[in-house]
Amino acid sequence: MRVTLSVLLILTMLALLEDSASPQRQPQAPRIGLLVVSGSAATSGEQPIRHFFLPALQELGYVDGRSIIIEYRNAEGQIDRLPHLAADLIRLKVSVIVASGPLAIAPAMKATKTIPIVMVGGGDPVGRGFVKSLSLPGGNVTGLSSDARGSDGKRLELLKEAFPRIARVAILKPLGRRKVSVDNYERAARALGVNLETVDVHSPAELELALSKITSVRSDALITMREVLSIQYALQIAEFALKKRLLAMYEGEAFVKAGGLMSYDVNFQALWRRGAFYVDKILKGANPALLPVEMPEFKFVINLATAKKIGCTIPPEILLEANEVIK
Repeated sequence: MRVTLSVLLILTMLALLEDSASPQRQPQAPRIGLLVVSGSAATSGEQPIRHFFLPALQELGYVDGRSIIIEYRNAEGQIDRLPHLAADLIRLKVSVIVASGPLAIAPAMKATKTIPIVMVGGGDPVGRGFVKSLSLPGGNVTGLSSDARGSDGKRLELLKEAFPRIARVAILKPLGRRKVSVDNYERAARALGVNLETVDVHSPAELELALSKITSVRSDALITMREVLSIQYALQIAEFALKKRLLAMYEGEAFVKAGGLMSYDVNFQALWRRGAFYVDKILKGANPALLPVEMPEFKFVINLATAKKIGCTIPPEILLEANEVIK
């Protein structure tokens, strides 16, 4: 009996030593799925993720490839690819899906009712049915709204303040923008005594024709609505306005970075930074149904180099209103 007990003790000690010597199994890093519509480096794809979202995550203690794994899925402007990309993220068992814009949020919601979804730019999330309310989302979706209600009138107002002589403005309206946006511009135009000419563009093939129409209606200025199509051709649109020496206001900073004159829009850089905050909260156990949706802040950008090229002067009081001035 003593021999048997001694053998058992030795075997137990050997087993314990073997366990302590073997490498400890590390818990698998959570996967974060990123679903975006366009991967253009100058617009809504990789650049804001690289420069704002990932650094914000690092500040919170998350490093891609170590404490988290980023699964990036980019539809490259092909909207019909989004459901397949969303399904791919589900198969990978991601812990959170970060969806950029309404076009990406909708297929992500259709793909899962359980995995938390963080919106980065959810438009009007209540109106679109993404959440039940801003204070209590009520499902698996929360994050950042990009509801720009009131910004349409503000753009026209800034344009008129900067250039009082403006009397006729063309609006480039891509397919996908709702009529309510045009209605908002028309109300503001009536109040400011400006005539509007809406120019629709439904596909890239129609863009040249749309730009020609803007020339033919002899507009004093141009407003370009922010949508997937217009973002993809931001450089071409900005170059057109520069060539025609058109005073232009854009719904998006990307157009000004491409050489456009002015933009007033949601600050998407700030949205991406705040998106990291939501990911952190959810990874730490927060329930998205109880995480209130945040409203956006806005950013006014002026390109003085473009102003010089088209021979216009931006009044000092307008420059003081700008959040960023490119020289």
